[in-house]
Amino acid sequence: MKEKGKIISLSATGLDSPGLVAKITTKIFEMNGNIIDVEESCRRGLFYIFLIIDFSASNHSMGAISAALKSIGDEAGLEIILSIYDEEEISYVPQKENRIVTVLGEDKPGIIAEISRFFHQYNISIENCRMIARGKFFSMEMAIDTSQMVVQTGLSRDEAIDKMSTELKELCKTLNQSVVIQSEDIYQRGKKLIVFDVESTLIQDQSLGHFLEKIEGKVGSIDSETRFTNAHEHKIETLIENARVLKGIPISDFDKFGDILELNPGALELIRILKSMGFKIALLTSGFNFFTKKIFEAAGVDYAFSNTLKADENGVITGELEEPIITSDSKQEILEFVMNVEKIGLDQVIAVGDGSMGSHFIENVGLSIAFKPDEKSIKTDGVFSSDQIMNMLYCLGIPKAELDRHLKSGSS
Repeated sequence: MKEKGKIISLSATGLDSPGLVAKITTKIFEMNGNIIDVEESCRRGLFYIFLIIDFSASNHSMGAISAALKSIGDEAGLEIILSIYDEEEISYVPQKENRIVTVLGEDKPGIIAEISRFFHQYNISIENCRMIARGKFFSMEMAIDTSQMVVQTGLSRDEAIDKMSTELKELCKTLNQSVVIQSEDIYQRGKKLIVFDVESTLIQDQSLGHFLEKIEGKVGSIDSETRFTNAHEHKIETLIENARVLKGIPISDFDKFGDILELNPGALELIRILKSMGFKIALLTSGFNFFTKKIFEAAGVDYAFSNTLKADENGVITGELEEPIITSDSKQEILEFVMNVEKIGLDQVIAVGDGSMGSHFIENVGLSIAFKPDEKSIKTDGVFSSDQIMNMLYCLGIPKAELDRHLKSGSS
């Protein structure tokens, strides 16, 4: 049985040097102490350690034990703080609810202050923070604990977390920053598959617009049943649903139109780096097969699903699509198919789409990212407000040294 008054806590801070942990633990052993809890860190040359030690089996007086432990400070140049550890007097500490928050964007003064103030208002503890700056680029990763977060009356805990996440996304939007919020247990689980909704994330919006203009110019008069909306992805859906209006157009014309399509900056580099890290890559589009052809051939992705127009023996479009036809609703089924082939669960999937109902398949995966969403986007873990899709690498928990290595090799 542990003897009351002979369990103490020791905290030590100072400049790091070789052998500090050995010096402290050896002194504890010499005084017949038993370490029952320890937390140690070293960062940028600064050393910190916290221990709880049971001296119930020691024949030394507490005065002698305290003197011996304090002498470590003189020997190792550390500031030592000792106190009696009484478990009965320690108030109940709720189980932590750890989350990882990643903020990405252009560097400017005040970002850390604004976000820290936001968490303070919610009584959310910042457990750890690290920042990476590359010229004007800003990346910050915070480990936060929401276990003691202020919950508004009338809201369940899940609703309160959702409300906090939404407000954080709005704050980051005003700061021109992208943000991703993940629970720590999901964050730490190894991801294996990354799925991109092609026309909403990898293809430049402007080039997609030019492609559709070419199509409309070739089709000419479109009947009233074929209604194009302003949103490009809706136009693609309309083309798929009304492929008959394309009847009679040489398929070679479509291949030429496909050359108009340009990828977002860094898209191919991102896929190549992710492949080099061992991720499986899947492309999903309810558009046509030449949407994925350029990416598939250039980056060597593992899966690519798209629609294919039927053509006759003369290479003329028949107005029909080859089966199976991919729509927004069938993307979830395709994702499940790939998961079954790879023998993985949803927690191991990262999905990127524009956050519209057309990319609703991304909702329940391990990490969901809405890329440049509109105001009516679905609920996702993160929001990317810029077209720099390469920033996704900073949300995967990759150590800085390894990330630097992959970025360097990816750009060479």
